[in-house]
Amino acid sequence: MKTVFLGLGITFLWWLGLINGLYMEPGESVPDVLIYLTGASWLVALLGALMLWSGKHKPGFVLVIIGSICFVPLGLITVYGARRASSRSDDASLDKRRALAEENSR
Repeated sequence: MKTVFLGLGITFLWWLGLINGLYMEPGESVPDVLIYLTGASWLVALLGALMLWSGKHKPGFVLVIIGSICFVPLGLITVYGARRASSRSDDASLDKRRALAEENSR
């Protein structure tokens, strides 16, 4: 989960730089559509991270991926963290299902 929030922090800082025009030539402005698109994408990724944190791993993982597509390659950090968090929950549920199957087979 730390990696997910680290990736969200990095992409948020990139978004702030975009708003302030750090990536543009002097005198040029950033298109408003780009600012709104990246802001909405970041909010979707944040919503997915909060869902991961609350225990809803599959929908949270999907939302993090959808929200991070706009930020490639920086968004890959967030996707990697979400994938690790999601796979941990899959391993735990697999162990529970195996234990339940053993109990039922006895």
